[in-house]
Amino acid sequence: MKSAIALLVCLLSLCAPASRAADILNMGFYLPGIRDANLADVHITLQLWADEVGKAHGINATAYTYSDMAALYRDSMVGKINLIVAPGMEIAETFAPEELAPGFVGKHHSSSEGLVLIVRASDGIRQFGDLRGKKVLHLSNDRLSSVFLENQCRQQASAACADLFQVGEEKRNSQTIHKVFFGQADAALVSISALHAANELNPQIRQRLHILLEWKTSSLGYGLMSARTDMALRDRVVKSAMQATNTVRGKQLLELFKTDFMDRVDVQELKPYWQLHRERQEWANHKARKK
Repeated sequence: MKSAIALLVCLLSLCAPASRAADILNMGFYLPGIRDANLADVHITLQLWADEVGKAHGINATAYTYSDMAALYRDSMVGKINLIVAPGMEIAETFAPEELAPGFVGKHHSSSEGLVLIVRASDGIRQFGDLRGKKVLHLSNDRLSSVFLENQCRQQASAACADLFQVGEEKRNSQTIHKVFFGQADAALVSISALHAANELNPQIRQRLHILLEWKTSSLGYGLMSARTDMALRDRVVKSAMQATNTVRGKQLLELFKTDFMDRVDVQELKPYWQLHRERQEWANHKARKK
């Protein structure tokens, strides 16, 4: 989510000069998707960026923050919010494809993104069924991790995860990786970028850990335009954001948020998330029919 915030700040810094009639850009940020930050500070900072950077470049920008995706959805549907910034899973569970328009993501040169289920190579765990009775960790308060893991349990064992193994949660991906590495857990579901960073810091992690499952996507967090937003403004936003790395301010912000470059993202790149959502709904409907 830090990369999603960075892309929007870069976007604001590249808008048209003040001599042009100001456009209105209302940004809706889903706060629970922003990890490792003081949310009160985030709220203040977002509006400062909108006031100090947006207005200076011909944009009347306002940052709205949400703790409820349903509220963000309602404001988007009535035209109050032009740009939705949230994790991919929450967007897929809340919005239909036709309600969204292309936007942007922050990306890294050295790694893809998604989830990996890791185990120790020496433990002999080579398939999902081998996790029965084991301790499996995932990121706390992370909708994607919860949905993905539960879908795997239903698909591969026709059971809830709680009936297969002990499920634990950690606040940070790095903590889950280290607990598997040091034998304090049998498996962990972490982001691909987090595992890549851990491998760079400690090459022994790559040697000792084995990837049991991998799920890839373009990003974990997205900034997507509302389909109800005027197409001319959407096009202007797209063209401006793609120039982020060409400015001093843009480069500083990309570095600050550990993002290498900005990339345009089409709505269809959320297909993996919508697929996970459909799978979860199918299992829920199946369970309801059996009652």
